[in-house]
Formats: sequence, structure tokens, C-alpha cells
Amino acid sequence: MDAKARNCLLQHREALEKDIKTSYIMDHMISDGVLTVSEEEKVKNQPTQHQRAAMLIKLILKKDNYSYISFYNALLHEGYKDLAALLHSGIPVLSSSSGKDSNGGITSYVRTVLCEGGVPQRPVVFVTRKKLVNAIQQKLFKLNGDPGWVTIYGMAGCGKSVLAAEAVRDHSLLEGCFPGGVHWVSVGKQDKSGLLIKLQNLCTRLDQDESFPQRLPLNIEEAKDRLRILMLRKHPRYRWSNVVGVLDLPANILKTSCL
Repeated sequence: MDAKARNCLLQHREALEKDIKTSYIMDHMISDGVLTVSEEEKVKNQPTQHQRAAMLIKLILKKDNYSYISFYNALLHEGYKDLAALLHSGIPVLSSSSGKDSNGGITSYVRTVLCEGGVPQRPVVFVTRKKLVNAIQQKLFKLNGDPGWVTIYGMAGCGKSVLAAEAVRDHSLLEGCFPGGVHWVSVGKQDKSGLLIKLQNLCTRLDQDESFPQRLPLNIEEAKDRLRILMLRKHPRYRWSNVVGVLDLPANILKTSCL
């Protein structure tokens, strides 16, 4: 972990240890591949919430920049907006060079962009389906500069989400089609309260420089209006009319939009 990120984490260590509940935070970090199951057990074995948080921070301080980004992203996902704001200035800026790292030929730029956007890591048991991934990528390249959808459909559990995540795990695609990054939003079957939480989290992720009021939207209509304004002002290439469709998707359909 670089010095700036480490110092920021140390500076706000006390506030983090006081307030966070580690269980869901660790779920995100395990999904990102930056925390192991044995490390999770080590945290869970601590007797109090404060000690569990302290142990998690101790583990993160021994890790790399991606762990810092994963932790920051997990805080946002779980509604710790104020704590995430404390760490925002320390987010490492990694090179966007095309040099390969050790993670299956993925560049450090790709890892950073996808980690910041909450795109799932490859599963432990991963079967390459290059032909299908290439087909999705070609569809995304054709959308470059124009609004539209690429829809992946199939039976539950057949690997749609894995294919979608794998398709954007590509340096040239991210730079060419997703210059503003990728935001992964899992919708599925949600009641109104669950859907509101999803929308609130997306508002937070799209407004990291806090251009809008600190108060989160209080209902779905307000959240939709907030997202519409965010898209129009900060992501003018995006068409908000497409976003509403995502909210009504069946659980077995994934839609990906090109920003």
C-alpha cells in the first residue's frame, strides 16, 4: 500500500474501528479477492465489535492498494458514506499503462477500474468461454458513442453475470467504451426499501465529489430524479430513459449500458 493511502487509513483508524460492523464489509472484500476466508475467521474470532474492526484495519494495513480500494468501495456499498468520505483523499491512483500484472494477464488499470466500480472478481472455479465473451465485447464496441443495451439472458445459474464481468475485463474496451469507469449494480428481486437502498448507493457512487446535498434521497421517486440529474450533468453521454428499464428487470436478465 502506498504511503498516502496508508497514512489516510492510520489517520482515521479510530473512527473506522468505532463505527464499522465488519461482517458485510468482509463479504465485499472476499468477493474482490483481497481478503481470505482464514483472515475473515481471524476477524470473527475477536470478542467485540470494536476489536473485530481493529483486526480488519490491521489486516488491510498489511495489504496492497487494491485492498484499500476494495475497503473504500465496501464502505460505500454498506451505507458508510461519511467514513468512506474520510478515506476518499487517500485512494491510490494507479497507472493506466497496458503492462500486465500477475492476475491472468489483466492490467493494473483494469483491476483498479473494475474494483472501484464493484465489478465481481473471477470465481475461484473459472471456465473460459472465449467465444461468448468476444461476442459480448463486439456488441459493446458497436455501441461506442451511442446509447444502447447489450442484454445477456438465460437460465438461472448458467453464468450470465460471470460472462458480463469477464467481457469488461479488457483494457481497450474500458478505455474506448467506458472512459468514465464501470458501475456494477445488482438489482434482482427487490422490495421498495431494498430498491431505495440500491438507488441511494448508486447516487453516492456517482457523486463522489459531493456536488449535491449530503442528504440521501428519501424515496424512490426522489432517487430517480437525483440519478437523472447526476447522469445529465456528470455523464452527458448517458441516456437516463434507459436506466428506468433496469429497475423493472426480471432477476434472470442482466443489462449492461455503455457510458
